[in-house]
Amino acid sequence: MKLVLFNTPELYLPHIKNFDGLQRMCKVYNIEFEHTRDEERTYKNDYDILIAYDKFISPDRVPSNIKIIYGPGFFTFPSGPIVGPIRDDLVGRCVFNTLSEWNKNVYLDMATSLVVPIVCFPYGVETDYFYPENVAKEYDCILYVKNRPPELVAYAQQLLEEKGLRYKVFKYGSYNGNDYLYTLKRSMFMVVLDAHESQGFALQEAMSCNVPLLVLDIESMYDEMANGQTYTHEIYDPYLLIATSVPYWTDECGIIIHKKEQLSSSIDSMVNTYNTFTPRDYVLRTLSNEVCMKRILDYFTITPPGHPPGHPPSTK
Repeated sequence: MKLVLFNTPELYLPHIKNFDGLQRMCKVYNIEFEHTRDEERTYKNDYDILIAYDKFISPDRVPSNIKIIYGPGFFTFPSGPIVGPIRDDLVGRCVFNTLSEWNKNVYLDMATSLVVPIVCFPYGVETDYFYPENVAKEYDCILYVKNRPPELVAYAQQLLEEKGLRYKVFKYGSYNGNDYLYTLKRSMFMVVLDAHESQGFALQEAMSCNVPLLVLDIESMYDEMANGQTYTHEIYDPYLLIATSVPYWTDECGIIIHKKEQLSSSIDSMVNTYNTFTPRDYVLRTLSNEVCMKRILDYFTITPPGHPPGHPPSTK
């Protein structure tokens, strides 16, 4: 059995977390993985699943026995030939992957219909690398920041300092991965001031380390401020653009709030209860490599060539 991942030559690689996750997902089921930037290669009939990462390749040019997953490397909003009345002949064979439900709802709000069904196939989290260790806690918490107003970030830092908490700031796009992992293993919890996340690998990696999250969530994409000066999505008004920073979540993962005024008391609550949460259990059940690949295979009713290696997902 073989899976081919295609992206256009303009994109050197897909999102590295997606790229690496997909390879791990294939490995646990003994599925051969191939990456190509050559669209002509996708027209051959020598594989089983195509992921057309950032281009709508006509399904009529791909052999009809091959299952096709479009995305998630398209623009956040629907555009191009993927938009249109659903084609009944493609149902069961082709899907569009938005990664999570809120993004699926945005697509349906803006486009009403795509030519193929919309699904949510998240990629596997590297649970064997992001796992908790019994080491001394150097920090009370991490403050994770992505595209939120600078005055909100300053307010959160002020609260942490007033409460005498040891914390370290990690800003999206500007931190070292090894430093992040080191700090996760030595922190009790994480305060999250994040933007919309289709999957949210950084947060799920924290959860995989069994670090619970205190999330001051967004209510829509209009809450975001990409450059610290102007709000990002105002041109899309009047669409609702309802979104979240944590698309994969249960109460065992931590605390979610939506109002700045709730932050102080919620920090106090997390300080007292952080060790009662079990976010890693949720990640192992929902976002492991085994589970994420099985989700795809089950959708297409594909029987893989072999079972995962003879051991359960890591519980380190």
